Amino acid sequence: MSPRGNKLNEQMRTDAIAKITRAALEVFAAYGYYGSTMEKIMKVSGLSKGLVYHYFPSKEKVFFHLVDTALEISKNTWEDAFNTPGTAWEKIEKLSENIVKTAFTDESSLYSLIMVQAVTEGKGIPGIMEHISQHLTHYFKLQPLIVAAQKSGEAAQSNPDLLMITYVALVQGMVLFLLNDDGLRQQITPDIFTNVLRNTGRSI
Repeated sequence: MSPRGNKLNEQMRTDAIAKITRAALEVFAAYGYYGSTMEKIMKVSGLSKGLVYHYFPSKEKVFFHLVDTALEISKNTWEDAFNTPGTAWEKIEKLSENIVKTAFTDESSLYSLIMVQAVTEGKGIPGIMEHISQHLTHYFKLQPLIVAAQKSGEAAQSNPDLLMITYVALVQGMVLFLLNDDGLRQQITPDIFTNVLRNTGRSI
């Protein structure tokens, strides 16, 4: 096949996967894992049964694809902050800025919902919890930053593991509670998250 033909085929593949992905996001968000079907995904995507099954032979495969995409978005958001020059506290502030920029868009909110479904319904999806555990290691890089910021006096003098969990839980909780509230989502600022870790002279 000519290079032009290969390029065209690759573009068609990319377009089809993008349509299936977007359709699956909408279907899983609306019906949950167990209420979603390949038929519903096909209908929303507007693609033929043969084409959808060509790329994703089962609902589980589609769901894993969504989970992987969600994990990649999360990893890129966090790693960008961790790799930014500066002090530990400056990296934490950068992380909060990145989260506000990415986690509260319409599509990212849906991916957050997918992760909640994966965790809460994971026992019925073989291998999903193990898969997530292997790809969420970037969360744990926050803990040593908290420890360093505690030494500089900028972070709260509490258990750093508990602080890390509180920070992550706040982000995830805010995304879910504000999933359909555009007004409040637009009012989210980085300080809302950074202040959970800030040294105010009190412990959590």
